[in-house]
Amino acid sequence: MASDTTGSGVEWRTVAVALAVHGLWLAVLALNGVTPWPVTVVALGLIAAWHGSLQHETIHGHPFRSRRLNALLGSLPMSLHLPYLVYRRYHRDHHDCPELTDPTEDSESFYVSAEQWESMGRFRRAFVLAHHTLLGRLVLGPPRYIAGVLVHQAREIRRGDRELARWWSAHVVFSAALVAFVVMVVGVPWWQYLLGATYLGNALTLMRSYCEHRWVEGATRSAVVRSGRFFSLLYLYNNLHHIHHADPGVAWYRLSAHADATGGCEEAAAGAGLYRGYFELARRFLVRPFDHPVHPEQRSELLA
Repeated sequence: MASDTTGSGVEWRTVAVALAVHGLWLAVLALNGVTPWPVTVVALGLIAAWHGSLQHETIHGHPFRSRRLNALLGSLPMSLHLPYLVYRRYHRDHHDCPELTDPTEDSESFYVSAEQWESMGRFRRAFVLAHHTLLGRLVLGPPRYIAGVLVHQAREIRRGDRELARWWSAHVVFSAALVAFVVMVVGVPWWQYLLGATYLGNALTLMRSYCEHRWVEGATRSAVVRSGRFFSLLYLYNNLHHIHHADPGVAWYRLSAHADATGGCEEAAAGAGLYRGYFELARRFLVRPFDHPVHPEQRSELLA
């Protein structure tokens, strides 16, 4: 994997994002009871998704040169569902994977194997097909993703992964403390926090990752969504996903210029895809799968 450190010293624009994320989170909590609860839920969802983008930056060596400082900056379990160190381990595995999108090798693949597909009943196949539409990813994605993480992590811990066991034990303690602060000290109802920070926050993140990887033979398997400023800032330009995968150490605020300089958008257009924004994705894939759930290299097995 390429080095995750670019430049020297502190990246102050990323520090400013971190201050904004945590400051807005505290402000939304403090204004609970003053703002209507739907506003609170939507605001928590947006901030949690932005926090996830910040965590992604810290995993790739930003804004500090110190890995520990970056981990400390990204470690608040704002959306509750996943320990930071678990995310860091599997996301780095994803970048190191030589066969992106392969469901047996890529830790972030949304494809399933032919064997998995054949073992599914009619209902599960319909569910997985729906999950490959944008609407299905937004509605069904958060509970499916969280349940999948918990099942996988429990299996790995039972197999003897003590590191995971320590990370999850600490995560449970810190998350319980965060919920106690939110509910008992600040007074935000637990269901509002879960609906906003956990469900909606994950849905927004899953919208970003919806079609960012697609199997293509002989070309890049990472797509680009050329979105406007709002979503680009929300995702810290990780929507320029091919450019990020090509040079994972480039800071978020340099990715757009880097894409122009390297021709990354043209490479994405010849591979996994180039989209003009999330409205284009909605127009094309809101209720239609962007690809069949079975990995393309294994689809021939279903026809044999």
